[in-house]
Amino acid sequence: MTDALKAADPGDRILIRPGLYREGVVVDKPVEIIGDGEPGEVVIEANGSDTILFQANIARITNLTLRQAGGEEWYCVNIAQGRLDLEGCDITSQSLSCVVIHDGADPRLRRNRIHDGKSAGVFVYANGLGTLEDNDIFANALAGVEIKEGGNPTLRRNRIHEGKAGGVYVHTDGQGTLEDNDIFANAFSGVEIREGCSPTLRRNRIHDGRSVGVIVHSNGQGTLEDNEIIANAVVGVETREGGNPTLRRNRISQNGFEAIWAHDGGGGVFEDNDLRGNTKGAWDIAKDCETKVTRKGNQE
Repeated sequence: MTDALKAADPGDRILIRPGLYREGVVVDKPVEIIGDGEPGEVVIEANGSDTILFQANIARITNLTLRQAGGEEWYCVNIAQGRLDLEGCDITSQSLSCVVIHDGADPRLRRNRIHDGKSAGVFVYANGLGTLEDNDIFANALAGVEIKEGGNPTLRRNRIHEGKAGGVYVHTDGQGTLEDNDIFANAFSGVEIREGCSPTLRRNRIHDGRSVGVIVHSNGQGTLEDNEIIANAVVGVETREGGNPTLRRNRISQNGFEAIWAHDGGGGVFEDNDLRGNTKGAWDIAKDCETKVTRKGNQE
């Protein structure tokens, strides 16, 4: 694999035959790398390095099984710059995250299986961007997607589920736009927003989590519009410690406690939401939060 890449000219297409290739690969030129076999037949596995380190302006990688097999702190796919189109791959990591995006990189991740990472499934930080569409992100040790330090990806139509921690974790000045994702069956919150972050969530289904649907705290913000936040084990939305989200036209129903829980200095604006059908009613607003919560036009 490495030899073929070294011999390739910019713009070449490299077909990788079925087999197990034990090496870390540095992609530092604009090429197309295609697994020439059925899904799962072309495997690249690295121990003691990133499996793919992307350092080009543009490239495409598709139909590979990519495994990071351990050896201290490494990523499976490390996207350090440029635009990588990563499509139809199966990606796992026994060290750090399955995919990391940083330093202004702006990749496109489509139709990948990103799972069983020892950290986050996808980690976006240091002004990383990226568009993630139609991926299956599951069974990772930390968040399915973690965003911080100016990271600002767009997530559409992904399935983010069965994480051993939360679904999406936005913190330390992270941003992001989440649209039409299915976020479910995570051990902690479906979405956690904190520390000055203000992502936008539209038309997502956040459901069947084993804790809170959405938690906004530690001065986090965020705009949530037209989402379904349903059937979570605890409350639908929790806000505390200066959390101040804006929620409009969401359906927050069938949760194990209240639809909305504001306590310990939490606030927020709640307009035109459907808060019916929760086990303990629509609201649990602590006395210290009453002036911080704005309510208008909600169905209770």
